[in-house]
Amino acid sequence: MTVLILIVTLLLGRVLFYHIPSLSFKSEKTSLLKKVSVIIPARNEEGNLPVLLKSLQRYHGKVKEIIVVDDHSTDDTIKVAKTFGARVLRLEDLPAGWFGKSFGCWNGALHAKGEVLLFLDADTIISENGLENMLSAYKGEGEVLSVHPYHNIKEKYESLSSFFHLVVMGSLGAFHILQKWLPAKGAFGPCLLIHRQDYFKYGGHQAIQGEIMENMAFGFQIQKHGGKVRCYSGLGAIEMRMYPEGFVSLWNGWSKSFASGASKTSIWYLMLVCVWLGGLMTFLTSYQAIALELYFTGYVLIALHMKRTLTVIGNFGWLTALLFPFHLVFFFMLFGYSCVQTFFKKNVTWKGRKIDL
Repeated sequence: MTVLILIVTLLLGRVLFYHIPSLSFKSEKTSLLKKVSVIIPARNEEGNLPVLLKSLQRYHGKVKEIIVVDDHSTDDTIKVAKTFGARVLRLEDLPAGWFGKSFGCWNGALHAKGEVLLFLDADTIISENGLENMLSAYKGEGEVLSVHPYHNIKEKYESLSSFFHLVVMGSLGAFHILQKWLPAKGAFGPCLLIHRQDYFKYGGHQAIQGEIMENMAFGFQIQKHGGKVRCYSGLGAIEMRMYPEGFVSLWNGWSKSFASGASKTSIWYLMLVCVWLGGLMTFLTSYQAIALELYFTGYVLIALHMKRTLTVIGNFGWLTALLFPFHLVFFFMLFGYSCVQTFFKKNVTWKGRKIDL
């Protein structure tokens, strides 16, 4: 029975993460650059903004505009944005029923002058030729480009995000073996490229104003109106350094919305991911049920698959792959905490703002 579980788990891992396309090709396509409005919703992002805006410096005069939408920051977010020459838009008080990021994106789009809107999280970084590479993959109206930034890890604790990335990608159904025929269910949150006409035709973030997982909800909204979401790894175009402030920030960041996101995910993809995670845990705890040689072989095969998949997602090292049981247990612990916060306490705190769920 243990051998069967191992085989099913390995096969399911290959099915869920069959091919993760990246944007790591060079492109000379620059004609659309002058039509792009870059929109960055920001709340207390004085630490992250300088890195992102510095990476965008080479695009000043090439894109239509770079807008930072300030959501009542209490730090130097506005000062930093102006220092780097970005256009600053200050939000009004958050209306009832809205979440901050969606309100920021919506207002940024309303005031943007470009034909193509690029929404970026403040903790992302544009790679060299990153915008050109994104635009080269963009097919125009009727299609939305959703990019999961390449995770640039600098501290050991940051590798604890490994299974969260995998679960997000698997639950989205973006990279499975039938991706050419079965579309992704939702979209990634940190980077979204969309034509202005499509954005407002689909209702924009106003249509999903009360969703904490705005990326999943907006992805559904796009597909509901006949649009297509195409998903990529950000390798070669955009990267991120998640939660550089420390372990507590990582814990709070993932826990604020992960359980809520799971409840909004396609039930079929969620079931496949749950079976895969359950298979991993079952195999790990069955070391007494099979021969040591077979257990070791299975462990190595899983670690190799983890390394192969994570390489396209971030600069996760061999140690992360080999210590995958530790990262898996951490995932379950944090997910359990997120469930308590979401479904029992019904509130989380993020960036100094209490969010009722």
